[in-house]
Amino acid sequence: MKNADRSRGDVITYSNLTAIMRILITGASSPLAVGVLRQLLLNSDWEFWCGRHRKDVSLADPRVHVIELDLESDLSLSQFDMVIHFAGVTHASDEAQYWKVNRDGTVRLAEAARANGCRRFVYVSTRCATRGSGAYGESKLAAEQELQKFEWESLLIIRPAEIYGSGSNEGIDRMLAIGRKWRIVPALFGHSKLSFAPMHVDDFSKLVAELIQQHEHGVRIENVCGPEDLNGMDLAYRIGKRYRALPLPMWWPAVAVALKALHKIGFAIVKPDQLTRLIGEKTGTAKTNSAGVKRFLAD
Repeated sequence: MKNADRSRGDVITYSNLTAIMRILITGASSPLAVGVLRQLLLNSDWEFWCGRHRKDVSLADPRVHVIELDLESDLSLSQFDMVIHFAGVTHASDEAQYWKVNRDGTVRLAEAARANGCRRFVYVSTRCATRGSGAYGESKLAAEQELQKFEWESLLIIRPAEIYGSGSNEGIDRMLAIGRKWRIVPALFGHSKLSFAPMHVDDFSKLVAELIQQHEHGVRIENVCGPEDLNGMDLAYRIGKRYRALPLPMWWPAVAVALKALHKIGFAIVKPDQLTRLIGEKTGTAKTNSAGVKRFLAD
């Protein structure tokens, strides 16, 4: 095969033919992956193979193909030009599961992709990818480090902050649901590291799709955060104002002790590492709002 010209973002051009990019997306049934995929379908002619595990991919388009993909098993992939890796474990009772999927599964995926000539890799990590942030963040950091050992034409690492608006039952979406239904909202205070940089899922999808389509060589690490940093009280005030809910002040040291005690007697309201994750170091803070990103419940 003759040398390829990869200067264009939407196709691979050879001297005698032009081939549409073949993209593998893992974790394609997740709300974040679906949002990014929708944006890419609007703005490219790429073909997408969506790896699913347990959940279906609810997106009908002739350019979208669904395949079974399990990161915990040995992988054998067809030839892809790019992998966009969303799949991972975010909440696990057994911390070993974070490492098994987030680090080891990512390495298996990268090995299989490179073995078939893939040169571009996009990894959706977290801004909690720091040492001391708990098993989730540390396993994501380890995966980032392992990926950088491979020879890629382009490696893009995305580190999202708190994403809301997808209707999930986690994180800020869960707080929104509590405020909307019960007219109260937890207002955490008492720790200097309690900080949020919320971004709406639609803004996240657009920005990440733009980053993916910017074909730059080498390693890029992008913190994808909302336009403002909010502490726990600020966050609760915004939710309370939107839903006429009462902010309920909760002192973090007492909350942490109570949740750990409940976990020991079998009432696991949160996963063990989530407390550490919440107050751990973050890789990025709020970004200058140059892209019209909505402020949290304010725009």
